[in-house]
Amino acid sequence: MFVALTTVSALLAPAAVAAAAPPGVDPATVDLTLSAGQSTAVTKHVTTSAVPPNPDLVLLADTTGSMTGPITNVRTNAGAITGDVLAAQPTAQFGVAEYKDFTDSVPFKVNQGITGDTAAVQAGINQWAASGGGDFPEADLNALYELASGAVAFRPDGTRIIAWFGDAPSHDPSGGHTLAQTIDALKAAKIRVVAVNVGALDAEGQASAIATATGGVLLNNVPSSQVSQAILEGIKSIEVTVTPKVTTCDPQLTLTNDPASVKVPSGDVATFTETVTAAADAAPGTYHCAVDYLVDGVSRGFVETTTVRVLGLSINDVTVDEGSGGAPVPATFTVSLLGGASPDPVTVHYATADGSATAPADYQAASGDVTFAPGETSKPVTVLVDPDTVDEPDETFTVTLSAPVGAGLVDPTGVGTIIDDDRDGVFSCTGTAANVAGLTAAVANPANLPCADDSETVLDATLNAGLIKVQTHALTSSTDLTPDNQSAAPAAGDQAKATARIDKTVISTVGLTIELGVIQSQAAATCQPAPGGLAPALTGSSNVASLKINGVPAVVGSAPLTIPLVIGSLKLNGQTVANGVVKQQAVALETPLTKIVLAESQADVHGTAAHPAGHPCRR
Repeated sequence: MFVALTTVSALLAPAAVAAAAPPGVDPATVDLTLSAGQSTAVTKHVTTSAVPPNPDLVLLADTTGSMTGPITNVRTNAGAITGDVLAAQPTAQFGVAEYKDFTDSVPFKVNQGITGDTAAVQAGINQWAASGGGDFPEADLNALYELASGAVAFRPDGTRIIAWFGDAPSHDPSGGHTLAQTIDALKAAKIRVVAVNVGALDAEGQASAIATATGGVLLNNVPSSQVSQAILEGIKSIEVTVTPKVTTCDPQLTLTNDPASVKVPSGDVATFTETVTAAADAAPGTYHCAVDYLVDGVSRGFVETTTVRVLGLSINDVTVDEGSGGAPVPATFTVSLLGGASPDPVTVHYATADGSATAPADYQAASGDVTFAPGETSKPVTVLVDPDTVDEPDETFTVTLSAPVGAGLVDPTGVGTIIDDDRDGVFSCTGTAANVAGLTAAVANPANLPCADDSETVLDATLNAGLIKVQTHALTSSTDLTPDNQSAAPAAGDQAKATARIDKTVISTVGLTIELGVIQSQAAATCQPAPGGLAPALTGSSNVASLKINGVPAVVGSAPLTIPLVIGSLKLNGQTVANGVVKQQAVALETPLTKIVLAESQADVHGTAAHPAGHPCRR
């Protein structure tokens, strides 16, 4: 079947009644409540595209001498043709071809193969020049046959259209191809033909026969000034076939469509009656089917999904933070009556059971009955969770439904997950003003683990290591933990920090005197944003204000520096970071027999028994 129109203006009638809805299926989703064995019918409307989907459009022109006017019109309006088609179908592509007669040097030519480049399409059309011809019939059939037989490369998933315009019928046979052979070739290639008659194109009924056989359109009595408009309207009048295809369907459901397929002009609406049936033995639950409404046998994304609920009971899963103290935390489950409200009361029993969480240590055991009055579809069940401050893995328990009356069990087990909100680790910190061969002075938080606020001050201290004497003045050290209450949730800026300082130091031994001005260090482990949450950043710095060795000044500051000495080496501003520990030393004198460390700060992060690889910046 095809559309044969006597004038271009007649094409406007179908356009005026075309569906205003966007292409697709309506409704695209269907949600039903059925009893086992029950059926229901749903009306489906499938709005097709104004232009057939994914079109490959070849503009085929009769370019003999009498066609100057139509060629000029199409050349001038080529951008409107491609633009209009692309507006409706952005994946559209185009080709350009022409024909004359076999008395001419080039009876058939492809000016531009199938392409999405509209500039190339325009360039192909610009090659058309009205000339030649001779006798009245032309080489129409040969051109159509060539296009159907590989002269252009159509896409395998495209809607193939030839927009053919001319003013004379074809020789038959033409180039050795009869009308019947040409029609067979066009049909085999699945090509629709839009024939635009600007004179006597259908004088021998060829255009009518081709349009009929290919499911195309014949437009008669088209003035030269309206050829481009006729091509567009003809494309929009091509019929498409819409066929429902059930792509997935749960075995508890049966879904059919009536009729099996519908043929409509592009842009019109195909209407189906969809019947959905729940199997007689369908258990309470939620089931699904999906239908793809194919256009000309190809999926265009017109998919409708159907959800059917058979009356049943379920309980959800719940996740709660356990908390760190105070009142128990409620974990509130919802028992739902699926498939809609019941006209009669529905009851079900519930009871908790241990998983990795145990009662009463982690939660308070509970049991009882839930009753749904007619019209009710959800009821709460609350289980109390006991808070603690112990770092441990997340734990679970269950609430199980049983002994239902008035409905089946769809999902009878709810999982309660208790999220441990304690830190996965702890900070540690210590600051040491002086350490001479194991003898220390002004040590803040000497235990190191865990970090705690502390400060120590010593006015003067003299520490000896064999023949080496270390005289120090104004020694201070401190440690600081932020926040002091580590049960709080980790946050950016949480920190363990240590500092150490000595205002004046003299190290002396036979033949060597080292004089140091203010030396100080600091080290910190700080929670900072990182991919996936927070992570500890380990930082440290130190400074040596002045240094003299046997009275000779040396330039120092904050950068690491090693000075070789007769008795060993003097290392300034040393830092080590390893295994979650940052250690910053302002001064270290290492000899074969002893080691002296001045102004040392250290900050650490540690995991816990539950999270050995953890740290205090996460929970």
